[in-house]
Amino acid sequence: MLLQSYCFLLLVSLFTNNRLVTASPSPLENKIPGPSLTSKRDSSSCSEPLVPEESTTKWWRAEIEHNGSTPHSGDPNYKYYRTVLEYGADSTGKKDSSDAFNDAVSLPKRRGHITTQPAYIYVPPGTYLIKKPISLLVGTFLIGDAITLPTLVAHPDLASTGSVSGPGPVVIYAHDNHFKTNPASQNFYITVRNLIIDTTNVEPGIEIAGLDWSVSQGCSLGNIHFVMPSGTGTGGENRHTGITMSQFGSGIEVGDCTFKGGGTGISVQSQQYLLKNLTFDGCRVGISIVWSFVTVIQGCTFKNCEFGIDTTQGHANQSGGTISVVDSSAENCSGAGIRIKDDKGSNSSLVLDYFTLEENTPAAVVALNGNVMLKESVPAGQTWVMGKINPGGYQSGAFIPINRPKGLLSGDEYFTMSLPQYENYSKDQVVSITSDPEHQVYGDGLHDDGPAINAILQQYAGCKIIFFPQGIYLTKTTIHISPASRIVGEAFSVITGAGPLFSDAENPQPVVRVGNPGDKGVAQITDMFISVAEVSPGAILVEVNMAADNPGDVGFWNCIFRVGGTVDTAINCPHPDPVGCKAAFALLHVTETGSGYFDNVWGWVADHHLDDMRLTQNIAVGRGLLVESTSPTWFVGSSFEHCVLYQYALHDASNVYMALQQTESPYWQGEGTPHRAPSPWQPVTDMGDPTFDNCDAQGESDSDLCYRSWAVHISGKSTQKIVIHGSALWAFFNSMSDNSYEGATCDETAGVCQLNAIYIEDAGGMYWYSAATKATENIFYDLTGGGENITVQKEYTGSWGGAVAAYLGDIGLPAADDNESGVGAGSDGKNNEAVRNSIWGFYTVLGYLSGILMLL
Repeated sequence: MLLQSYCFLLLVSLFTNNRLVTASPSPLENKIPGPSLTSKRDSSSCSEPLVPEESTTKWWRAEIEHNGSTPHSGDPNYKYYRTVLEYGADSTGKKDSSDAFNDAVSLPKRRGHITTQPAYIYVPPGTYLIKKPISLLVGTFLIGDAITLPTLVAHPDLASTGSVSGPGPVVIYAHDNHFKTNPASQNFYITVRNLIIDTTNVEPGIEIAGLDWSVSQGCSLGNIHFVMPSGTGTGGENRHTGITMSQFGSGIEVGDCTFKGGGTGISVQSQQYLLKNLTFDGCRVGISIVWSFVTVIQGCTFKNCEFGIDTTQGHANQSGGTISVVDSSAENCSGAGIRIKDDKGSNSSLVLDYFTLEENTPAAVVALNGNVMLKESVPAGQTWVMGKINPGGYQSGAFIPINRPKGLLSGDEYFTMSLPQYENYSKDQVVSITSDPEHQVYGDGLHDDGPAINAILQQYAGCKIIFFPQGIYLTKTTIHISPASRIVGEAFSVITGAGPLFSDAENPQPVVRVGNPGDKGVAQITDMFISVAEVSPGAILVEVNMAADNPGDVGFWNCIFRVGGTVDTAINCPHPDPVGCKAAFALLHVTETGSGYFDNVWGWVADHHLDDMRLTQNIAVGRGLLVESTSPTWFVGSSFEHCVLYQYALHDASNVYMALQQTESPYWQGEGTPHRAPSPWQPVTDMGDPTFDNCDAQGESDSDLCYRSWAVHISGKSTQKIVIHGSALWAFFNSMSDNSYEGATCDETAGVCQLNAIYIEDAGGMYWYSAATKATENIFYDLTGGGENITVQKEYTGSWGGAVAAYLGDIGLPAADDNESGVGAGSDGKNNEAVRNSIWGFYTVLGYLSGILMLL
């Protein structure tokens, strides 16, 4: 062990002696002009400031009036808010409540009403006996009381239920199976919170699950506590599972849950997932990754398990994909913290970024054949990587230093924050946006509610939580959110922009503006949709100018930025040429003065119509997410899809952490497209927009595949201090514009749908782990330092096509000081070629020594 430590310190010394120094970036001027509203409120409107109460016995949501509207429900008497007690549920646990729950979900004939008949179903405190699966529909929020969590108890009879096409033996079946094709990929807008799910009455050897979470983007799961029996039953097994995904899906995040007992805590079978802040105690296996192309496991604790994480349960041809384990620990795990299929890497990669072994856990990582891949913990300031890295090639297990920017940390770990439910506030501290006596707000999608909403937000900032009941809130002016604001939606309340203000692409304006440049304070937004009601080429859906005083003060949780695809918008674009459907300028812009914490957010440009699948949608939104912030900013579980220029962009940004990002390019782009990107948009140089001049430089000016949106575009000489774990970057179709959904694998272009995925120029201080692509020729196209560093997918095979365990070509940072955490090297981007050469040397030496170290 002493020799291992000496060798490792020697390697670190070789690496860190190549440090270069750069000056800190300076903030830039705000680039997008717009109307300014004062951020000061009239203090006389608040009788007292908004502070939590010492004790609250009733949750405000259960007491407040739910006086929203559903303008497109087709039923003037439709009731979107309901409690399970209204439908006959028994909260004493003596009688079966299954039918009552299912009636609360489905009545009256909700099936097939995707966005027009949302349902917010409240489960009061108590115990509810469940004999049949509770089947959820798209657009359903099933929410238990946040102060006294209700318990759903599985009756032994539940284990005998199930069918081939429907739910198996499961307490909650969160999968709407009425879709004819690709049902899991269309299961949006389902939320489950604040429940205890108890299966201990079912014998351990009988197969049963607490929750089947076969869903996709726009879904939220949190504060669920699974209680399962310990020990084994019939056949010597424990076949209870907390969360399963039997119908697969394309999910984003599962967070803030606990799992006690059982055979498996979570069985992952989905395209990608972030599993965040989960606790497993007494499960035989905490997380079983049956298959997933990208998985990020962050802030998870495994206790009293055989294996904390196990990737060996899938079929031989199924991939564990790229896996990042971040800020997690294993204690009393008798087998190991993590078990992987083999010690050769095969089609998978594994990254550990601060993984701690507590007592009675013999190894961090073992292979199925028994080989110990890593025995000890991975401390903060180090990562352990198994897989293909650039530069460095394949590594069977290499320690690599990481400089964790201090501003992104809470203690030694990356900051995360649960969705705020304000359970420590009373009903009197909440005001409904539709109940103000002086300012009438309709929420009917017809009246211009903007001026009234702004007046109410201004009046109550700092003294009330603002509740938006279910509704469609049309605005023809920018909604301004001042410091000291907390906004809560209900089953995705919609703020939608329309009118001349949002029509000019030369002078784009935000539909929702969070603060003015220079503002600091609190602005928290949960469970909201932000949209546009018509083609609005000058609309930025959300602009964040406010910076947080403390991590999490400015943030969005479970929010969706959506353009088109629903009955409440006039955006209907069937023509194959989307030039007349430049429906929005950008989805989300975090400006150089802003910052924020974004958890489980989805930016979606509709590729199909949710309410009428017959309608073709060829929409051209310019940009997805643009981050120019230099203050700490987090994206923890996010997806941006189908924008023209890029899905994610970092321009002169610093102090950014991303855990699981997922993208798709527009389906109408590709071979035979009517418009090569950036067309039909004009790039804005000041915003760092891509010009696609790289296609000439690559000799691909004749290829439509080169002119597809960048999954991630990073530029600007001030871009530094970036950490990314988990990139699921997918490409499908060649100019699919007829709603046929044929040719997803791009067979006519030899299985390549897109030439490049990630663009980097002038970046430094960037650590990128677990990046995966599908049907893309080049994963990284990096011009930092003046040369070309191209990471070719066929040379980095894995996951769903390509997989890079760690991209470290741009990790130069100022030398670590009292304000930083970890170990790093420095560069301003101008001399990154020298840094790359030193990294090559570092990993070449490491490659020779890693085998020796494994034997010691």
